[in-house]
Amino acid sequence: MREHSTAVSTSLPKHYPTEVLQPELYNDSSVLHDLAKFCDPATNISDADLLSFVLKYFYCYVNNDGFDEKVSHAEVSRLCEMFSRHRSLNEPGDDIEMMNYMRQWSFSLRMLGDITKTAHVLRSIINQQMSPKLKELDSYVGLDIGTGTGILLISQYIHAHRNGFDDISLYGIEYDKIVGLQTYKLFKTLDLGEIIMGDARESKTYEDLMDKEIAFVSNETVSAMHQPLRREHFVSICTTLFKTIGRNIKDAAFFPEGLIAYCKEMNVSVLLAKNTAFQGPKEYQGLNLFPQGIIIEGKIVPLHLLGEEMQPMLTEWARHALPRRW
Repeated sequence: MREHSTAVSTSLPKHYPTEVLQPELYNDSSVLHDLAKFCDPATNISDADLLSFVLKYFYCYVNNDGFDEKVSHAEVSRLCEMFSRHRSLNEPGDDIEMMNYMRQWSFSLRMLGDITKTAHVLRSIINQQMSPKLKELDSYVGLDIGTGTGILLISQYIHAHRNGFDDISLYGIEYDKIVGLQTYKLFKTLDLGEIIMGDARESKTYEDLMDKEIAFVSNETVSAMHQPLRREHFVSICTTLFKTIGRNIKDAAFFPEGLIAYCKEMNVSVLLAKNTAFQGPKEYQGLNLFPQGIIIEGKIVPLHLLGEEMQPMLTEWARHALPRRW
C-alpha cells in the first residue's frame, strides 16, 4: 500500500550525491548483458565490472524490473543515497513506496549496499577452483544458504558457465518470507534458479537436494563482528547441513572457505572450516564465537578489511555513507 506524503516539494535532498563509483569506472550496460559477458570464460572480469554489476542488480532488484535495460549512474546513485538513510524519516522528493520496500527488505539489501565487500565475495566465488571430480559431471548444482537477494547464487551461475557447464541447477534457501517471495519471483522470471522458503536449520528444507551432488555451497549467514555467530545461526545451520547432506557436499567448494572466530570464554581464536563442518574443535563447540576474519581466495582477511582494496574506486561520499553488511 502506498504511503501518502504531505510534502509538496519534489526537489532532491541537498546531500544527493552525483556518483557512487568514480565516474570513469561505472559501466551502464544492462544486468543481463553483463551476466552473459561474465559467463564467457574468455572474458576478463575487472573489479570495476563487478562493482557496477552489484549496483545495477541492486537497482533492478528494488525496482523489480529493468534487468535488460541500461542503468545510469545517476539512477543508481539516487537509490544508494536513499538507502543510506532508509531507516530514518522520508525527505521531500523521496519515492515513498521505494523507501518502504527498502525498509521491508533492509537486512538483505545491506549486502548489496556494501558493494565493495559483495564484489570481493563475487570475485572469489567466480574464480574458485572446482574439484576435478565434479568437473566430470554432466550438471552443476549450487546451494546458497540465507540467499536474500540471490546475488551469490548469480555468482555461482557465472562460476558454472565459466567451468563449462550448461546444465545448471541452483537452489537458494531463505527464511524471510517477504524477501524470499521477491527473489523467488525474480529468479523465476530470469530463469536462474529455485528459491526454497524455509529454515536452513531444519533437515526437511534440503529435501530437493538429497539425491544431488553439489558443486558449490555459499553460506552468507555470518554475523557482524560485534555479534555472536549464533545471532545468524551460522553454526546450527552448518550442523544441519552436514548432518543432512554431508555426503553430497564432500567435494563442493565453499564460501566462506573458512572462518576465524573469537571465543571470549577461552580468549582464543579458532578456525571453522569444511573439515570440521564449520564447528571448530570439540572443546569450543557450544561456546559464544564472534567472527573476526574470513578465508577468501586462499587468504585470511580480517572481516573489516573485506573488499578494502576496492574502496578507492568509490567516491568519498560513498565510502562514508553507504551502510555495511559486516
